[in-house]
Amino acid sequence: MQVLHKSEWKRDNTFYQSKYDYYKEMNTLVVIISVIASNFYWISDCQLFGRIAYETILPRFFMLLPLAMYLMLAKKVTSYKLMVPLSYLMLHGIMWCTIWAIYFLPIKQHANEGFIIMHFMFIACGFCAPIRKSIFYHTLLLFDIIVSYPINHYENFDLMMTLGIPALIAVEAMLYVHEASYIDNYKDKLTLYDLSFCDQLTKVFNRNKLNDICLEGTRKLPNPNSSILIMDIDFFKNVNDTYGHFAGDQVLIFLADLIRASIGRDDYAIRWGGEEFIVILSNYDGKRAYEFAERLRKQVETTENEVCKITISIGVAAYEKDCYTTIKRADEALYYAKQHGRNQVHSYESTRIEGKGNNQS
Repeated sequence: MQVLHKSEWKRDNTFYQSKYDYYKEMNTLVVIISVIASNFYWISDCQLFGRIAYETILPRFFMLLPLAMYLMLAKKVTSYKLMVPLSYLMLHGIMWCTIWAIYFLPIKQHANEGFIIMHFMFIACGFCAPIRKSIFYHTLLLFDIIVSYPINHYENFDLMMTLGIPALIAVEAMLYVHEASYIDNYKDKLTLYDLSFCDQLTKVFNRNKLNDICLEGTRKLPNPNSSILIMDIDFFKNVNDTYGHFAGDQVLIFLADLIRASIGRDDYAIRWGGEEFIVILSNYDGKRAYEFAERLRKQVETTENEVCKITISIGVAAYEKDCYTTIKRADEALYYAKQHGRNQVHSYESTRIEGKGNNQS
């Protein structure tokens, strides 16, 4: 696992995504509660008017429509880069609807209490936001008050600023401490993930990762246009017998590094067991996967390592039905390659055709 300084964690998008994922439900709930709670301000409007406050019905209930749109997006969008700004936009929407309603009120001296409550709403959203964004969006709350002052002429504007600025500083200081403490939680999660899904010797994934890749509750890959390779180091037992098991480990690391350097960001390298590795190639049909496997085979054959030259045999199968069926087909192609001389690539389809031809002869 990569070791980062605390300041580097905070520049890591995966850290902030993890933070958002952890607090996402709370963040969504806060937005819902904030919008609904703001609707109840209409009751206090009626008390101030001494009658039904027709003037403030629209501003007090306007945010229900954006809330519905926000909830639909929250179900589909998982990126914190979009959802964090949208969450703050919802809070600022409540703020501006409150300012809109205050414009009609006969008495504006109670606006300060409502604006102080807004600071507490920003605490909850700040839990899942990068601290820099939290400071920026929270500071805009004071900007909202300043900009709206020429319109609403708040009776206690000075008091709003006097109380608002310390509240902002206190909230952001607390969120800064919280973000620093979440780093430890994040590091623990990475350590657990590393132990659960990564092969400790080669640092590629272990076979547990396969179930994690598949769609939940199925054996299906998320991208049906995929191919699977399974490869085996030829005569690996001879490496261990001749050079020792430590040298054999170095050869496994060497092969894993080559595989990892060859695949794309949407592909997966998995140590299947012993000297066997699986590669899942996304957006590769059978022909492209075969060409990839052949390039990798040649690279392994021609690249020096610290122990000895090695070769690999590879079986290739285009994804069909489910990943385990595809792995079984790739394994049949690998067996065929090993039975016909090793240091070669065979695809499942070509193996079936050749096998039928041999049976007919």
